[in-house]
Amino acid sequence: MNCALSMERSRELQRDRLRAHAISHPNSELLAEIISSWQCGIGVLPEWLGLGEEQFDQLHQFYFGGETSIRACPWSRNLDHRLDDLRQDLLKLLLINARDHSDEVRWVAELIATACQGSNHLWEDLGVWNRASLSQLLDHNFPELAARNSRDMKWKKFLFKQLCETEGLYICRAPTCDECADFDECFGPE
Repeated sequence: MNCALSMERSRELQRDRLRAHAISHPNSELLAEIISSWQCGIGVLPEWLGLGEEQFDQLHQFYFGGETSIRACPWSRNLDHRLDDLRQDLLKLLLINARDHSDEVRWVAELIATACQGSNHLWEDLGVWNRASLSQLLDHNFPELAARNSRDMKWKKFLFKQLCETEGLYICRAPTCDECADFDECFGPE
């Protein structure tokens, strides 16, 4: 069997196993995608999804009842640790714009902020299976922030742009996106 096909099938089986024990919650399906990707070495999330073992166990227990065993495969992750400080700033931005202050939303904020340290599209670095899943995750957990992306800018670029604007930094070379030479890079297909 082709290795890529085997990994994809393994990821599907892991996701289905998690879904079988999932509670009815808007994040459950998406976290099953993230965890199954992580277990197969897809994405950039480090050990325990970057949450730490205790928080990971709480997330696992809350969404999946702890009925499934979780183990991460030992592939190396490609986090850019030069962005560690920005990760904390992104986490603050997400939490300020959170739908509520529950553990569930904080866990998602931590995952997204960590995944922003990867070099691919945010949905790929996070481990959700497509951009629509990422949009759904952001819409549910950070509705006001997600609504500000009214022109469908790529999510990682959008989050960093929001962070810059929060700090009063405007790094764009053009006064509006429509006039920018990099428009297709920010808004083009992923």
